[in-house]
Amino acid sequence: MQHKTDFQFNLKSQPQQVVYLLALVFIAWIAVFWQGIITAIDIWLISDIFNHCLFVLPGAFYLIYLKRSELSFGLVKPAWWGLLFCAGSALLYLIGIAGDVQLFMHIAAFTFLPFAIWTCVGSTIAKRILFPLFFMLFCIPFGEEFVPTLQRIAADLSVMMLNWTTIPVFRSGLYIEIPQGRFLVAEACSGISFFIASVVIGALYSYLNIYSTKRRIAFVTLSIVVPIIANAVRVFGIIVIAHLSNMEHAVGADHLIYGWFFFAFVIILLLAIGELVREKQAPVTQNKTTVPTSSFGSSTQKGTVNVALGFVVFYAVVFGWLQHIYAQQNPMENPPALKTSALQGLMINQQTSQWQPKFNDAFESFSATIELEQQPLDVFIAWYPKGHGELISSLHRFYQEKDWTLESSSRYTLNSELELPLSIIVSGRGYRALTYWYVIDGMVFTDRKLAKLYEIYRLMLGKHQGGLVVAVSEEIELVSKTQDLEAFKQKVQKTYTLLNSNSQYP
Repeated sequence: MQHKTDFQFNLKSQPQQVVYLLALVFIAWIAVFWQGIITAIDIWLISDIFNHCLFVLPGAFYLIYLKRSELSFGLVKPAWWGLLFCAGSALLYLIGIAGDVQLFMHIAAFTFLPFAIWTCVGSTIAKRILFPLFFMLFCIPFGEEFVPTLQRIAADLSVMMLNWTTIPVFRSGLYIEIPQGRFLVAEACSGISFFIASVVIGALYSYLNIYSTKRRIAFVTLSIVVPIIANAVRVFGIIVIAHLSNMEHAVGADHLIYGWFFFAFVIILLLAIGELVREKQAPVTQNKTTVPTSSFGSSTQKGTVNVALGFVVFYAVVFGWLQHIYAQQNPMENPPALKTSALQGLMINQQTSQWQPKFNDAFESFSATIELEQQPLDVFIAWYPKGHGELISSLHRFYQEKDWTLESSSRYTLNSELELPLSIIVSGRGYRALTYWYVIDGMVFTDRKLAKLYEIYRLMLGKHQGGLVVAVSEEIELVSKTQDLEAFKQKVQKTYTLLNSNSQYP
């Protein structure tokens, strides 16, 4: 009996216990977060913006390997409190699964892994590999949300620079006009690919080559600001070249080629600045802490076993919640039809205007031009019962961006209680006013984020029935913009009242 007890103690005292725990956590991480990981990899492979994400995890583990001389099993002291952060990531993942919000799924998956590693090895080791753990966050395919903002900044700065020249310029939304032609600062001109690549390169370079905290922060800040300014200079340069060559150069595919050469030059310039500001040699660390090599004691062994059991219970609970959520996502059988009788009597014809929203996989939709105040008004409704498509998605559009661009956006109060968004969109054919609202399980929302969260909340409670979106638009004249907008608001109010008073929502 004594020999058996000694054998068990020796088995538990082996540092391999930590390796087994990390392997268990990593395998279970793949199993639990499989959908989030796979959808992220799909984006990495499909989108040029996120191709670099394929190398982030291998790069992070290699950075940890480079720190091996500062690490030891003797420093391992699992941190129970780390499970709280893991639980937060898991909760976000469950919300992402419930609402099919891939961004939530990706954030949860790639924050859970560094939190889990921190929990397993403890704070002492985690602090020594803090940047590699942080670097794993670059796996998240995030950044496309900045595209509209980067487009506006590029347009603002390029027009400002054009005003410094003698080139006549007129701007309308994202359209920039000069006497020789018209330019659109499209999504491809936002510089998002260059922006994200610059941030990743800047963070990695500062970690590997700069030792001062202030210099690191300054260089990372520079890697954020430089690509934004450089992209505006690129847009400005394209317009100037087109002006000087009478639109023979820097149009079509030319400006993309010029752009890549320009961005390569800027990256080289950024790294050159880094070489100038970085310390020429690493600072000498005084009183360096000795790294223990064989102090894997019984308290650490017990902590490792307890954390392992905690992860087993934790994963079991998450699996249970996932099964519950999947069950709630089953499509509704025989969903009710969309009621449009209140609008049918006012309908002039099926919608034939150039404005047409794009809402994919709607169970049923209504698109027509109706007559209010003896004036045409375009109305669009898309109905999404539970399990039949996704009402709120980044793929949906209230206008086709290849035809329209945003001129301005604001909000106004309807019926003294509901604040609606009001957008002015512009194309080569003129201007339009646009507003919209969502109805989810009888509740009206004008903020798509709040609407999405409420939809997820109802789904997790098992009470979600479905939701719809109503979009209303009308052509307006620039010379009578103020009067047309006031008339448009009155028509929207009548449309809203008409739909509610006649119970047109399923």
